[in-house]
Formats: sequence, structure tokens, C-alpha cells
Amino acid sequence: MKNLIIEEGHSIDVIKLGMTKEEVERYVQLSKNDSIEAHFYEDVQCEYDADGKVSHIHISNSLKDYYYCLFRGINVFNTKASKLVEILDKISPFDRNEEASLGYSYTFPHLGLSLWRGNVLNDEDLEADWFKELKPSIQEDEMKNLYFETVSIYSISNSPIDNAGNP
Repeated sequence: MKNLIIEEGHSIDVIKLGMTKEEVERYVQLSKNDSIEAHFYEDVQCEYDADGKVSHIHISNSLKDYYYCLFRGINVFNTKASKLVEILDKISPFDRNEEASLGYSYTFPHLGLSLWRGNVLNDEDLEADWFKELKPSIQEDEMKNLYFETVSIYSISNSPIDNAGNP
């Protein structure tokens, strides 16, 4: 498998913050002959600012079937959410808000990085009666919720926290 490098506040693979829609589209067109590269562009979503430049890049965990999605050498989609947050929080603290306290979404403003999952499951839940009572196929499906579904980057200058660390 190929490495897909997530650079904080800068890029995911060849897609860089600040690129125009035309520049992104050029990479999409070039990738159509490579089935692995094509998966990248199917599972990447860009948001554009008022000037038509990439302001946010989002990737989904379906890329883990084709790439090692690495942020500072950490495989973000194959590391349990609780462990990933613990590791990243030591590098730079996450924004302690309600979504983070519930385990759904974490924003690391000084890294220009955010993580999201639609449902939360923790290791403790695997021992709970409600989980053990599920059919094995449903348990297997539920275990996907131990991991994040989406990783996003944005410009650190667009961070909700200023350079002094204040909201």
C-alpha cells in the first residue's frame, strides 16, 4: 500500500491548501488512469474560500483500504480514536468543547487538524451487556465506531484560536 501523507495546516498528498479548483481538477483528471489514485480523489472533499482557493481538505476512512493515511507517522484510520486523541493531545491540545467531550469531533487548532466520527464506541463498550447481546455481524459493524471516519485539515491561520492561544 502507498502512503498518503497528511501535513498539518498544509496538504493531504498532492492536494494543498490554497490551490484553485482548476488545480485540484487537473490532479483529478490525471489520476483517472490509475485506479488507486482515482480512489483518493473519490474520497477527498475540498472546501473553497471566497477567492476560490482550497480552505479545507477532508478525507474519509474508506481510503484505508488503499493507503496508509499518515499524520506525523501515525496511521490515523487504523489507530483507535481514543488512542489517536491521546497521542495528538500530547503534541498539541485539542479544543475542549461539547463535541469533544462526547467523543464525536476533535479539533486541534494549532495543527490545523480535525477528526470526526458519527458514532462513538469505546473499548469499555465492548464488555457491556448491550454490546455482547448483539449479533456477531452487528458487533463487527459497530466496532468500526472505535475509529474516526473523517480527517480534515485547514490553514492554521484560519484556526478558531489566535496565535496567543486565545479563542
